[in-house]
Amino acid sequence: MSKWEEKLRDWIMRHVLWLAWAAALALGVFLRWSYLPNLAADLEFMNAGWYNAIREGGMKAALAPELQYTYSPLHLYLWRLESLLLPGVSTYTALKGCSLLFEALNLIVAYALLRTVLPKEKREWGCFLGCALVWLSPVMLWNVAGWGQTDIFYPLFALLAVLLLLKDQPQWGLVCLGVSLAWKLQAVFLLPLFLIAYFAGRKRFSLFWFLAVPGVLLLSSLPMALIGESPLFAVQIYLGQTGMYSKITYNCPNLYAILGEALQQKQATLGLFSRTGLCLCIAALGVAAVWILRSRREVSGQDAVLLGAWCVLCCVFFLPRMHERYAIVGELLLLIWAVCRNRPENWCCVVLNALATLSAYSEYMFRRPFFPLQLGGVMNLAVLLYLSFVLFQRPMTSEKELAL
Repeated sequence: MSKWEEKLRDWIMRHVLWLAWAAALALGVFLRWSYLPNLAADLEFMNAGWYNAIREGGMKAALAPELQYTYSPLHLYLWRLESLLLPGVSTYTALKGCSLLFEALNLIVAYALLRTVLPKEKREWGCFLGCALVWLSPVMLWNVAGWGQTDIFYPLFALLAVLLLLKDQPQWGLVCLGVSLAWKLQAVFLLPLFLIAYFAGRKRFSLFWFLAVPGVLLLSSLPMALIGESPLFAVQIYLGQTGMYSKITYNCPNLYAILGEALQQKQATLGLFSRTGLCLCIAALGVAAVWILRSRREVSGQDAVLLGAWCVLCCVFFLPRMHERYAIVGELLLLIWAVCRNRPENWCCVVLNALATLSAYSEYMFRRPFFPLQLGGVMNLAVLLYLSFVLFQRPMTSEKELAL
């Protein structure tokens, strides 16, 4: 081996992790560039129409009755700003580019969350592995670059809320959760984590801080008054969304997908199924809260990440009228938790959950699912049962141990 070759070999070995970071980031950028030409129906017939209206006539134009605007006001503000800053960029590039920017910011928050949760001796490798998996996740690739969805907007602030909770700043965490809710209603699925942390978290804080969550939502609507809309615009949008959907499930691999042919019933029977699922969700969250409080467990570190993932996945599994995209925050937290635990069974949960989600995505985007939605529901049930087992398996902590 020549001297220059030996020096090159030594240099590569010393900097192999940095090279791996560069390779993973470059690969992710290439994959996203490859998916940019793909146009899904939501992007082509909804988001693009709203963005074009904003570009031509301002935010008010997007609210024309024929356009049927159904997103939060924060989308209007962001798209209006983008249309002013990038007037010459095509509609689809602007919309997907905005989502990709938020995805890059989400990766930074995921990195910070991993650094907070991982022990020091595992931090360097764990942060790389976790960020590489988040950045190269097929779920994220299909959702953002492929589908062109805006789902990434609210997970950014939801993960930031969890990060602040772990850093003993739950007050600011609730503010971030409010921002997440102002982007999309499904951010509320993470609220049970903070409710449990109020009693079992490391940092004590006032119950009044929970008012920050709806408070930020209300504040996000105030600028709408400048264009003649109600200052409760966001609330009206969300109330409209709850009444917009009538099906018990919208291509979501959850409890109702498992029921299969049993859903071919009268609307009254479907109402019974819906109420049963709602009660099961409340019961599951209540049991988790009682168990954690009674066992004197502290909601912090990896336990908080697991509990956050479990709360979101539990809500999406049991609640009616769910779409296949609504579990994205839980899926990200599940992946981060699996990196922290680094056990085969945890990776199996990630794979099963991702396959169920991707098959549902493929049904919408390409009209070709991997397997029946019912099987995806069974896979998610298995994941939820295992996470529940992990969540409840620890013995109760005595008062003496808690004091120590």
